[in-house]
Amino acid sequence: MDPYQILGVPSSATDEEVKKAYRKLSKKYHPDANINSANKEEYTEKFKQVQQAYKTIMDYRKRGYSNQDFNSQGYNQQYNYSGSEQVAYNNAAAYINAGRYQDAINVLDQIKNKSSVWFYYSAIANNGIGNNITALEHAQVAAQMEPNNIQYLFLLQQLQATQGHYRTSQRTYGSPFGSPVSCCYTFFMLNFLCNCCCRPY
Repeated sequence: MDPYQILGVPSSATDEEVKKAYRKLSKKYHPDANINSANKEEYTEKFKQVQQAYKTIMDYRKRGYSNQDFNSQGYNQQYNYSGSEQVAYNNAAAYINAGRYQDAINVLDQIKNKSSVWFYYSAIANNGIGNNITALEHAQVAAQMEPNNIQYLFLLQQLQATQGHYRTSQRTYGSPFGSPVSCCYTFFMLNFLCNCCCRPY
């Protein structure tokens, strides 16, 4: 889905207009504002879409892409892999290392066999685009599937530690990125991804 449509603004909207629409929708769909709502799950999903749409638009604008570039390279980019799943995992890891989290998710969505590695990568990628709730859920699944895996447990602890801060900071409706993970975690994650690229699945 077009992120501009999600925010309800035209592609010609200024940065300020995009931010205004983002803040308005974040306030409307924020989980903390809909705790007792019958539409809580639906609103939570819409909230995540709003976060992702805003980040996608602003990332592309910071990189100097035009709307044409955006449509051809960005949000709706499709990925199809051929061969073994290891190829897909290697590509997902490369995208994560490059900070292209949505592209990593596009790759992961093509993989049918959702192993512990799939949930681990998905947790990192979703955290990268601001889907903190999904990131935490997938990190929990990865840790449950391999309870003795230090990397999975470390990621889960990091996301659990930042979740409370994420909820607090989101009340300002000023940033979709949550709290940044520590540089130690970033180094640890990148090192693990590099090791995984040569690992059979």
